[in-house]
Amino acid sequence: MNQPNDPEETTLLKGARFNVERLTLHGDDGKLYQREVVRHPGAVVLLPILDDGSVVMIDNTRPTVGETLLELPAGTREVGEAGHVTADRELIEETGYSAGKLELMLEFYSAPGISDELMLLFRASDLTAGEAQREATESIVNRIVAKEDIPALIRDGKIRDAKTLVGLYAYLNGE
Repeated sequence: MNQPNDPEETTLLKGARFNVERLTLHGDDGKLYQREVVRHPGAVVLLPILDDGSVVMIDNTRPTVGETLLELPAGTREVGEAGHVTADRELIEETGYSAGKLELMLEFYSAPGISDELMLLFRASDLTAGEAQREATESIVNRIVAKEDIPALIRDGKIRDAKTLVGLYAYLNGE
């Protein structure tokens, strides 16, 4: 049962990976306000670190923004799926590497003003190279980036993806 200040939700779109809901919020002024939000099952971000400290990144063509972005591998969790299960699957799918060790580094919301997507950042180490198992619609190329090159890539605007920036800043700051 909704409390007086709890939002009411109406489903606007049921999608394969997320839903869009309309929230009706009760303002302090007594008026009702509507906001659309994305309801998302969550995702994982992987920080795959090679033995020399280099990071396995991907050049990922993103039709949504019409660009190829330099990113950390990531993927959407299935509803109810444990994060480490998604992390194992997505690392192999997007890069071909498998991890001997996965460690949860931190959790963060991708864009809490419009979505409830919670992202789990995993450090992947003890990596073994293999064959990527990319989805048919993914246009991805692996790119190995030396740790010392990361600050310049960020500073020069070569990395503009938020989840990647979070993961790389955590890595550079010794998380």
